[in-house]
Amino acid sequence: MRLPGTIEERLDLIRVERRRLLHGQDVAALEDAGVHVECSLDGATSCIQLRLEPQDVQFLREGVCADFALLLSRGDDVFEAHIVELKKTIGDKDWAHVQKQLEWAIVRLMAIAGVLGIQIDRVTVYTAFCNDKLARERSPNLVNMKIPVGPPDTSASDASARRWAEARLSWERGKLRMEVVGRDVEHRRIPANEAGRAWVACRSRSLPSEHETNWIFEPVAK
Repeated sequence: MRLPGTIEERLDLIRVERRRLLHGQDVAALEDAGVHVECSLDGATSCIQLRLEPQDVQFLREGVCADFALLLSRGDDVFEAHIVELKKTIGDKDWAHVQKQLEWAIVRLMAIAGVLGIQIDRVTVYTAFCNDKLARERSPNLVNMKIPVGPPDTSASDASARRWAEARLSWERGKLRMEVVGRDVEHRRIPANEAGRAWVACRSRSLPSEHETNWIFEPVAK
């Protein structure tokens, strides 16, 4: 069963302060936790910007959610989803929480897509941040960030170093394993300046393993 009307008409089901319908020359402004990201849509045909909240779908097991979703139209009610979490600081514990926020944002977005009668064709997730406490120069592990092999050391300092190194490798990997959706999802980092501002632009790209192009948001200098 699908609701009647155009996507513009179906968007009226969502509270007006929580969504915007944007077009190719528009800029999506995302702001939370002292971080502000401007997303240029140049090249995309149209975009639905959604402000996500954990209470959007209250019967889900996890009450966490990323901040924003940008749905880029591919035509015929098919969209790419670009989910963005904004954080002032990223450390190992912060990163563990962000991964859960991104994963459960996908679940909530699937529910919203069902309400709007649209199909989500692809998902990319992003973390925008100012302070990277997982940076290599801050490593508490003095041996090139290598994860110790063999039985884990029981000391608190070695356990902390191990946890930090595992978090850093995950942070750098560029993909996140999301068990709820049963797949790896591409993750991209958006570094902000000291004032908490970042700028990204929508670019099209073709992957060697795929026949179609898709969009990605990449940082641009200002």
